[in-house]
Amino acid sequence: MAEASTESPLDWCRARYLVPGHPLTLTLPYADPADRDALLALRALIGEIAAVPGDVSEPDVARRKLGWWMDALDNALPHPVLEAYRESGASERVPVGRLAGLVAAVRATVDAPRFETEAELDRHVRQLAAPAAQAEAALVAPDGAEAEVVAGLERMAAAAYRVRLARDVVLDARHSRWSVPLELQAEFQLTRSQVAQGEVPHRVRALLAHMAARGVQAIEEGRSALPASEAWRHRHAVLTAELDRRLGLELVRRPARGLAERVTETGPRAAFGLWRLARRLRRAARQGR
Repeated sequence: MAEASTESPLDWCRARYLVPGHPLTLTLPYADPADRDALLALRALIGEIAAVPGDVSEPDVARRKLGWWMDALDNALPHPVLEAYRESGASERVPVGRLAGLVAAVRATVDAPRFETEAELDRHVRQLAAPAAQAEAALVAPDGAEAEVVAGLERMAAAAYRVRLARDVVLDARHSRWSVPLELQAEFQLTRSQVAQGEVPHRVRALLAHMAARGVQAIEEGRSALPASEAWRHRHAVLTAELDRRLGLELVRRPARGLAERVTETGPRAAFGLWRLARRLRRAARQGR
């Protein structure tokens, strides 16, 4: 007879997310120890919901899975990540219902929305990023973060998502996904089929660099707008965005990498960069700058 598993829900999250190459392995150690389990559970829950469109190829199946998640959030259905969310105490700080907006935003991506302008793309990524950013802000600051601080964290998270969209443009094009606005298609004289087939690589490189640079700029502006004490308090979110800022910079410097591979920023250099930034954030908070 097989022995019953002794793995706790949080252990399940650790085994799934605290693995080599995952950003959480680099960012979570900088969080307040009292917040780490709750942040892990929150990020795991966000990850499970956000992964649905990419995990299934049939839109109807994706919609059904997202419908299940909406039901699960409303009715506490059994799932390791939801149990971890409760076990870690995250649900006491941020009720899971706060993430219903994330499910709705992810559902809107199932039909592969197209955009006329960059402004429309910016609104789309903000809608996707805002629920998760708000939830983490509330978890870290249960006494309430100021609206300006939350807005800055949302902006950074949205810009980070935009960088990842730039990173995945070629891969997405090959899978019939296409988030490049029409105005950028016209500016760079590109179509999805050209990108998917590897044509006009010089134009694709220029597009990746442009999209990544916009994301990098917004991350930097969002971080600069945070008061030093709040940047340190919300350091896990700041450091998470920093990994995407570094990814964006790599695409700006060497956009050709985006044509040949799925670029990541989680190696030793990234770890050292996070350490340096965390040290600067702590010093600035202590000095009240």
